[in-house]
Amino acid sequence: MKKSMKHLLAALGVVLAFSTTHTFSKGGENYFYGNPLVLNGSPLNYQTFWKGSKGVLALVKGDPNSADSPKVPFHIYLKHEGQVVNKGLSSDTRELYEVEVAHVLALAHFGDELVIEPALKSDAKAKRVIKLAKIDLMYMILGPLLAKQKSGDGC
Repeated sequence: MKKSMKHLLAALGVVLAFSTTHTFSKGGENYFYGNPLVLNGSPLNYQTFWKGSKGVLALVKGDPNSADSPKVPFHIYLKHEGQVVNKGLSSDTRELYEVEVAHVLALAHFGDELVIEPALKSDAKAKRVIKLAKIDLMYMILGPLLAKQKSGDGC
């Protein structure tokens, strides 16, 4: 009984993990992982992304860790107090395959939203909205200094 319960929980865990990391379209022909955004070729880390972030941002279909994942055309724009900012590279009409995100974020204010919206309606599930919150600068400066230092010879 105990063994079958462990198997059931393991199977349930696999199903839940799979369902939260993959999003499928009808028929399974196209899919987006839970995080379809890549910054400089690596999956975007939302924890460290902020108004001062830099790098080439792209939207990919498939595994964001794979260099073979095709890039998807998208619109990238800022929303300031609910209003779309159409200035520079922040545009809800211009289609891009990648963008230096610093050029868009240069127009941002803390509290704005960065919207990354696929150009094709069939890819709408990959739309992402990132709130540009204030980041704790003291933590960024002091965090590495206060981190637990490794002792010993490193082996």
